[in-house]
Amino acid sequence: MCPRGYHVFSLLALALVLAAGCLAPPLPLSQDGVDLQQGRFLAACYFAPDFVPDQVVYHLEPFSLEEAQGVDPGAFRTQFQTALAKAWEANGLKLSARENACRLAGTIHRVSLRGAFLRFISGTISADLTISGSITRNGEVLFAFRDRFSVSSPVNPGPPAPKEAELLLQQLSQAFAHRLLNEILLHGLPEGSG
Repeated sequence: MCPRGYHVFSLLALALVLAAGCLAPPLPLSQDGVDLQQGRFLAACYFAPDFVPDQVVYHLEPFSLEEAQGVDPGAFRTQFQTALAKAWEANGLKLSARENACRLAGTIHRVSLRGAFLRFISGTISADLTISGSITRNGEVLFAFRDRFSVSSPVNPGPPAPKEAELLLQQLSQAFAHRLLNEILLHGLPEGSG
């Protein structure tokens, strides 16, 4: 006969093992041959000392998409690129397809929509994004980044709102564009300014 404490300990250990299996793996600390540091707005980034982001012209290359769960890959990529271009222009950054423009390219490692099956009970759905990329000029890495984050719909039990998933994915794209631009444009400013 086993003491009651042993059963409690066993159940707790099992719960910890199961929870650890659900955690996302850590992000790598290097990207495009440079070491990344923790960012203020992104999970990790590298900023070249001579990079002045508001004084260069950019070319936004299409991001590749490795894995999409519960999401139409083609529609999301189009929505993502549009949100990125709009945010870039809204912040006064110049876009061009010129040969000497700084190229922003990257990979969407994973985009997923979670909770749609239990939406009527939980009242919410969420979207997750894992992404990496870099800004390069003539093969030199000026800025590199990795990020992973989630957004959730407002809690509203019952049937889903029309286009709720589409709007949430649009919010995910816009949130990433804002995080990226904040990291780039506010680099070097003191914590409370900007």
